[in-house]
Amino acid sequence: MTMKITEIKMTKKGRYALFCGEEFLFSVDESTYADFGIHKGVELSDADLAELRKNSEYRKALNKAFTYLGIRDHSEHELFTKLQKTFDDETAAQAVARVRELGYLDDGQFARRYAEELLGKGKSLGEIRRRLSDKRIARDIIEEVLGGMHTDERPLIAELIAGKYAGKLSSGNGRRKVYAALLRRGFKSADITAALNGSEVDGIEYTED
Repeated sequence: MTMKITEIKMTKKGRYALFCGEEFLFSVDESTYADFGIHKGVELSDADLAELRKNSEYRKALNKAFTYLGIRDHSEHELFTKLQKTFDDETAAQAVARVRELGYLDDGQFARRYAEELLGKGKSLGEIRRRLSDKRIARDIIEEVLGGMHTDERPLIAELIAGKYAGKLSSGNGRRKVYAALLRRGFKSADITAALNGSEVDGIEYTED
């Protein structure tokens, strides 16, 4: 079965709306329109129309992907998940793969930049690991990135104890509460204990458990 394109109208978004008689079929982007040689009167089979629609959706997804990446960096999983909201899985995956091939998407580079950003905000390596994992960064990439961050977290823990948690430390069961709070933030148990017992926090009176 074939369909004749009887009318082509330009949409407000710069796409080409295709009609067969009074029936609107779908719209295509400029590149697809040119690549497929679409013109008024051309007859297209069902397979031609399916390929035309698929190619146009792919290009739309690709443009959407670049829009997202223009706002901020994304992991592959993040970008795929966002594209899934508008496009089918195959189209979203094709767009992600193409962006990666062009060098605009790299989970390793994303993980390093994101980890450094979080580290600069005082996040623990444990918290950074969790956040990278939430973004579906591969475990080997996470460990490689964190392995390059030779960070002694005890000074940061001591700073938090002397600042944010100073009031809590002096309250009932203060030491236990601060310990639990820091543990939830992803700091290691041994480092928390060392900071609580260390000279860095001398001068802060806290209640024993």
